[in-house]
Amino acid sequence: MSIPESAHSVTENPTSTKVVQNTAVLLSGRVTNTVLGGASSILIARYLGSEQLGEFSSLYAYVSLFTWLATLGIEPVLARESARWRERSGSIMATGVALCGLFAIAAAVLAILIAPHAGYRGKMQLLVAFAAIELLLFSPLRLVGCIFQVDLKQWYGTGITLVRQVLWLLIIIALAKAKGSLTSFVLGRLSAAAVETVLILAVSAWFLRPPRRIVLQDFKVYLRACIPIALSMLLASVYLRIDQVMLHKLASDSVLGFYAAAVKVSELFEMLPAAFLSSVFPLLAIAANDKQRIAAHADRIFRYVMAAAGLLCTLISVGSGLLVHFLYGPQFGASAGLLSILIWSEFGVFFGTAVANLLLARGLQNYLIYPTIAGASINVLLNLIWIPRYAAAGSAWATLVSYTFAWAVVLLGFSATRGIVWEGLRKGIPVVLLSGVVAVIASHLPLPSVAQIATALGLYGLGIGVIGTIKAQDLQYLRTALNQTLWGRA
Repeated sequence: MSIPESAHSVTENPTSTKVVQNTAVLLSGRVTNTVLGGASSILIARYLGSEQLGEFSSLYAYVSLFTWLATLGIEPVLARESARWRERSGSIMATGVALCGLFAIAAAVLAILIAPHAGYRGKMQLLVAFAAIELLLFSPLRLVGCIFQVDLKQWYGTGITLVRQVLWLLIIIALAKAKGSLTSFVLGRLSAAAVETVLILAVSAWFLRPPRRIVLQDFKVYLRACIPIALSMLLASVYLRIDQVMLHKLASDSVLGFYAAAVKVSELFEMLPAAFLSSVFPLLAIAANDKQRIAAHADRIFRYVMAAAGLLCTLISVGSGLLVHFLYGPQFGASAGLLSILIWSEFGVFFGTAVANLLLARGLQNYLIYPTIAGASINVLLNLIWIPRYAAAGSAWATLVSYTFAWAVVLLGFSATRGIVWEGLRKGIPVVLLSGVVAVIASHLPLPSVAQIATALGLYGLGIGVIGTIKAQDLQYLRTALNQTLWGRA
């Protein structure tokens, strides 16, 4: 079903209402998880300080460079195939987990062996091994959780993540009181991940009825579908995390600590497009060959996602100093300027998330490799040039430039993807310009920070309606859908 164009169609379309319900529950859960995750990050930063925070962040940034090999980017393929062939989903999941399990073992061994050459020696190499268990070896087992997405019941996955976040927060508090070492924090995080993995396996079993056979002949089919996604993940991990690894090598862990604190804030809000698009993706997969229906999806997706990105970038840019001081304290004051740069890269993240989901749904995943190649290459090159000159600020600008170029420019060069990207740019460019103008005006007003933020919110809300990104029927549609969700009536 396509996303309806009016409030009236919501009452006639139970599938679309289910999407709204799923998105609302999922978003609420992810907001809660984000708050808990943010609290955990704040406590870790305050307890470890900038230098140990830099070590902690670089450790996971390094291991995350190998996650592409552990999962092969297979999750959207499993979700797509399970949505199309629901009765075979047990075997589809079992085959995907078995295939990725083999690659996850190889990835973990590779990460540990290369670690000394990347600057992780002695105790740090042992910590790499613990991080590899969490990020690499557990990853294939967690893939079965994508059945929640297929059945539009993602509150199960969100609830399990909530359990993990609560447990991790309690572990942090306990370790801080006990004056725990960096190693104890890594082991604590590993323990919380183990609990999450066991819960995902147990709950997903309710939805995956037998048969759950490993179909060896499907390995080749899945590998063929996953190769472009896996390569894209590899390159994406480079331009998403290589900046922290390079700061660890080219600057210092103290400088990296300030940068990591800013990154944690900017990334907190990436669950917004993820929640929305995760709910819509099964419908995109089903409607992929219907040009009219997929166009209706694309219109709403780009308008909603870019409007959310604009609001985020405007408010965080204006209030970065106040936010960093509130979250981390005055000792992390250097993170405020970095955050005011990094937050604008979220336009690229939000836009890229929308484009990637539309391409995956239409079976155009082969094209995902091109923006990631460009993004990774530009990010590494700019980091090499700018880190020695500008330290963490250089990394922040490299991130902004690489994210934007990768997703807003590269795919315009291919006829198969040009239409999708151009449609997104038509919706997104006015929002970017509006956000930039509002941020500049509000931040230069002779007002207290809170008043500047409130002014920015008012100006942005007015502007987003004037340029037509959010329309009256959108608000009416949301109001009607929420009435159905909360009260069971239109």
